[in-house]
Amino acid sequence: MKKSLKKIELNDISEVASMLKIFWKSQDVDATDSDILEDIGRMLNSKRIAFLICLDDQIAGFIFINDKYGYTNNIEYLFVKEEFRGLGLASFTLEEVKKYVLMRKNPKVQIEVVPTNKRALNLYYKHGFRSIDTITLATDIIGKSKEVEVFGKKFLVNSDEVFEA
Repeated sequence: MKKSLKKIELNDISEVASMLKIFWKSQDVDATDSDILEDIGRMLNSKRIAFLICLDDQIAGFIFINDKYGYTNNIEYLFVKEEFRGLGLASFTLEEVKKYVLMRKNPKVQIEVVPTNKRALNLYYKHGFRSIDTITLATDIIGKSKEVEVFGKKFLVNSDEVFEA
């Protein structure tokens, strides 16, 4: 079986959009079509790195790397479709990306990982990544909310009072 990376091009957009929806769902995020299109637009920017992960002639996943601050290659997405997991594609991809970023003269690579994703953490530790900073925490504020309409768009406001302009 031949593993390879292929630069994401315009004719790959539909497949990438499908994978992004699966990715965001796995993160408990209900991404809108606008969110997906924004991600794809960023991937197609020539200053960024975006590859399809392929096994033989099949698309198995994708990786997107953003040049963050001009000195760090930030892996924003590394996604392998469920049916292709466990075949070493993520390891292959990380090793190929290391070679690619070295050619760009910017060797620092980082990624953010959900701390409960043990499989991903093991993968990244295996490839030389280490923890460098804090864990980001979030919560949903539960309370009274009221739906308001502004310029034809509906918003939920977490307040007992809505101020009118």
